[in-house]
Amino acid sequence: MDRALFYRCERCGNIVALLKSGGGTLNCCGQEMTKLVANSTDAAQEKHVPVVTREGEKLKVTVGSVAHPMTAEHYIEWIALVTENKIEVVHLKPGMEPKAEFTYLDERGEELYTGENDEEVLNCEGQPCNFVLHENPSKFVEVYAYCNLHGLWKTEL
Repeated sequence: MDRALFYRCERCGNIVALLKSGGGTLNCCGQEMTKLVANSTDAAQEKHVPVVTREGEKLKVTVGSVAHPMTAEHYIEWIALVTENKIEVVHLKPGMEPKAEFTYLDERGEELYTGENDEEVLNCEGQPCNFVLHENPSKFVEVYAYCNLHGLWKTEL
């Protein structure tokens, strides 16, 4: 799967994730949909960038280093985890906390992400390594959050 692309209809508000690009254009309500471009730097007073922490087999996401408002007028509509082989979305509503939790193991039980900041990496004999070989460097994990007022935001792991 290519990296996910998100599009929005400016007339009705539909938002779609493009799973595979076939080269055509996406249309809704008789007009071309707008490709959403994710921000990753937050200069606003409210924080929008997803903050991700690992706890066991989970990736825990909170939107903003200071919790994002969740009022009827201003809230995070959804948080999405995107990897090379899946998209998982948690829908939120006003009054809920701007948080989501995802499993970071793939269907084979392998980690979706091994960060460079891991304190110790072990080889198959259980001994510490002084290097890490990434056999598939194209693996990626992205976390998106969509604010009803300020659009799409992203963190890459």
